[in-house]
Amino acid sequence: SRAAISLGPRRPPALRRTLGAALAPRRPPALLARRAATTKTTTGIVGLPVDPHARETLIALNEQLLDEIKQVPEGAEYRKSVEATCNYRLKCLRENEDEATLEELIGMGQLEELIESQTEELGVLRMYVAEEMWKVIAELDTPEVKLD
Repeated sequence: SRAAISLGPRRPPALRRTLGAALAPRRPPALLARRAATTKTTTGIVGLPVDPHARETLIALNEQLLDEIKQVPEGAEYRKSVEATCNYRLKCLRENEDEATLEELIGMGQLEELIESQTEELGVLRMYVAEEMWKVIAELDTPEVKLD
């Protein structure tokens, strides 16, 4: 049989709990919740890394898209579409913190895929503004005139 090794006098359980709590590093509850929710280690998609702050990244991207889309005339269908999409996604992102819930509500795959898509949309929007594409689309929308 093995002999017990003494590490000094045992503290009562209540004192151990108090000391343990006092000596534990203090972290804000929000940080603890975020850390607990971030368990994904891979997206499973080659070249697409996990973004540990995907929700916050998406909020920033959607706000940026909404800010930059103001350069497009209000009547343009592209502007209406971008505003509706971004407003819906922002509503989902602000009301939910759970990644799986957000992915289901938004329905565009993983949040990291959506980050990639939103980043590309910013590029499209900037090109759309630089080239004033709403004017080109308006020209294409005019009825054809037949010359006989």
